Amino acid sequence: MDQFYLQLWNKGGKKMTPRQALEKAKAEVRKKKEWAAEKFWAAFVLTGSIRRAGNRLRISSQLVDDGTDSLVWSERYDREMADVFEVQDEIARKIAEALRVQLSPQEQEALAVKPTESLQAYDLYLRGKSFARRLTRQDLEFALQMFENAVGLDPTFALAHAAIANACAQFHYHYERAQGWIGRAVSATQKASAIRRDLPEVLVAEGWILYAEGQYDQAVSLVRQVIERKPDTEGAYYLLLRALFASGQYHEVVRLGDAALEASGGDYNVYVPITNALGALSKKDALDKMRQREIQALETHIRTVPEDARARTLLAGDYASLGMVEAAEREASLAISLRPNEAIVLYNAACVFCQLGKKPEALAAIQKAWDAGFRDPDWARRDPDLALLHGDPEFEKLYPAGSREGS
Repeated sequence: MDQFYLQLWNKGGKKMTPRQALEKAKAEVRKKKEWAAEKFWAAFVLTGSIRRAGNRLRISSQLVDDGTDSLVWSERYDREMADVFEVQDEIARKIAEALRVQLSPQEQEALAVKPTESLQAYDLYLRGKSFARRLTRQDLEFALQMFENAVGLDPTFALAHAAIANACAQFHYHYERAQGWIGRAVSATQKASAIRRDLPEVLVAEGWILYAEGQYDQAVSLVRQVIERKPDTEGAYYLLLRALFASGQYHEVVRLGDAALEASGGDYNVYVPITNALGALSKKDALDKMRQREIQALETHIRTVPEDARARTLLAGDYASLGMVEAAEREASLAISLRPNEAIVLYNAACVFCQLGKKPEALAAIQKAWDAGFRDPDWARRDPDLALLHGDPEFEKLYPAGSREGS
């Protein structure tokens, strides 16, 4: 019945408010819509859903005027997977028409370009991105395998080549300081650039290589160019804020925080440098508010991806900082049980133990993190969550000042 109202609303060009359909849609998305409108000062909010059965897709989209709660545009698409790029293009154009936005020739051309002709390669790429965001060794390995399989299916898939470069650079930074990883990353960016130099994702990949090699200022300069062109480029703001934090530019991280959160959508990684910068600047009230926002984002994410151990350690840190000791210990313990040998999980666990005042446990965890591959003194020495360990002889031995390798 609700779908009938939606279809009826679209006929004849009449301005109707399909109450039953709208009320149901609002009930399902109210929290997200209100959060998005308040956080981004959005006049319009796009909601929708995708259902897949075999090779069939059902995509429902609604554009709602936040000020009046009226439905500006809605559509349902029942298509084959092979049509997914055409549907993306059509939705973007329909929204532009509904908002009376005139697309430039360059924007129209960008919408018409398919990232790849292989749907299987595109599916592998999307799944790989979801693993890569978690940043653990195992997840990066999974992601890298998916990206490599994607370019195996379509060697001209520039986005997948750029994603390979990102994964290799981050593997070098987090786990193995071997030049082979940088070599693979550089090779992948060269392939991506040769195919589509215009893609901002290619520049982000080059930026991650600079970051992994400790060239923070150059990484910042490059990624700022990307954000000027396309602020919501995958990983752009996260890279920018990490590089700024690693070079001690805490005020700039905080200044860019809201814009970064707005552009990054559901990527929880961007909260990390923001909360660290607020902590380093001793802005307790602002930090507590930001942690509350991060808790909401992480809890929502974990309901969908309960096996994300890194997200659980970040959530544990937020709980610990707000005095929720039992919840913090629960999440940290669960994360370590999920990934007992992951450097990034162990590092974050050390942060949690510090916040709980458990120095012996924190030292043990940071030693294990170092053994597992986390060797960056620039980050560890600036991290306010490790303040309890700063100056401790064991910590100073692992992460001495002035040493990129920490060894």
